[in-house]
Amino acid sequence: MVSNSPKRMIITVGDSRVGKSTVTKLLIDLFQYQVKRIKVYNHDNRQRLKAYERVVKIETLDFFRDDTDKMLNNFNDDQLDIILVDMPGQYIDKTCQYIVQSDLFDLLREYEWKLTFLQPISHRKDCVNSLDKLIKFATNNANYVVAKNHYFDTRFSEYQESIQTKFHQIGGTEIELSALHRDHYEALERTSKPYSLCYTDTSIYLVYRSYIYYWIKNFNNSVLSNNTAIQYLGL
Repeated sequence: MVSNSPKRMIITVGDSRVGKSTVTKLLIDLFQYQVKRIKVYNHDNRQRLKAYERVVKIETLDFFRDDTDKMLNNFNDDQLDIILVDMPGQYIDKTCQYIVQSDLFDLLREYEWKLTFLQPISHRKDCVNSLDKLIKFATNNANYVVAKNHYFDTRFSEYQESIQTKFHQIGGTEIELSALHRDHYEALERTSKPYSLCYTDTSIYLVYRSYIYYWIKNFNNSVLSNNTAIQYLGL
């Protein structure tokens, strides 16, 4: 499998509305805490990452309209540790097509960057199908992290029954995003601030802030207690 490297490209992929942007934001906070030098590309026109423009450079990107040279030019930037790309949902086929057309795997090897696909999953079978398609395409050219989003499920039976064994065999690892009540999540989003600032924001009810704090803490612990996830996410 792909070995550890101080330089990582991390691409969030998968189904729509399973938590890709949420996981991306939590990771940005974690990278900032560890003083990682990062560049973020947002492929989502809903501007879900806008609150993070204050703390990290974020550029829009369109993989499917020849808008990727600016991202590829970062491979020879010695001032970067992480390139984080937040992809839209339901575009796994086009993402794979872009990778082929841009010779991305070869470029990553040439510049000694490593690639990680990060996919949040819910209870839906579409998540499993997307992950299976990605693994068959990328094989050992990448590392794989699944984020189990407990807002949607706690058992993940579709994942466990059809692909989990194969996923572990190719070196994939799992992290967890614990459930956060919708009211608490909406309060979090309304602040238009990075998540790491929200549990001290007095515009949010104190009890909500407590839940938000432990939600963030649980995610960080899930990542930082997993040595494989630490490696694959460049931490």
